[in-house]
Amino acid sequence: MSALYQQALLAHHQSPVGFNLDIKFDSEKSGHNPACGDEITVKVAVSDGVITDIAFDGDSCAICRASASIMCEQLNVTALTQAKNIADKLVTGLESKEDLSELLGESYAALNAVASFPIRVQCAQLPWQTFQQCVEGLAP
Repeated sequence: MSALYQQALLAHHQSPVGFNLDIKFDSEKSGHNPACGDEITVKVAVSDGVITDIAFDGDSCAICRASASIMCEQLNVTALTQAKNIADKLVTGLESKEDLSELLGESYAALNAVASFPIRVQCAQLPWQTFQQCVEGLAP
């Protein structure tokens, strides 16, 4: 199963959803992981309490980029309150090594591959933590 997760992460890294998209955004935040050197910027557009567009850019490792791609794929056209809830569960789920497919659904299962590697957990969490900061002040 781990090999399937690794293949899914590699596919997201090679063809990332939302990477370098030029969007009109309501909020933008940047995050940095000093342990790995990842730098990422997340941009979010919201209308009537729904994420209408989400994008990211920056220099990051394959895990960070794949995680950001999964984030963009899953959170686009999602209610802001639901997206915040997903991000909270994902960040804490990675930290506590919970099975993300059971916690959030199969779309997040590929990130289970990093749970056993604490430094890599930080890489996978960075886009989601940056998203959390990005939407902190946005009204649902």
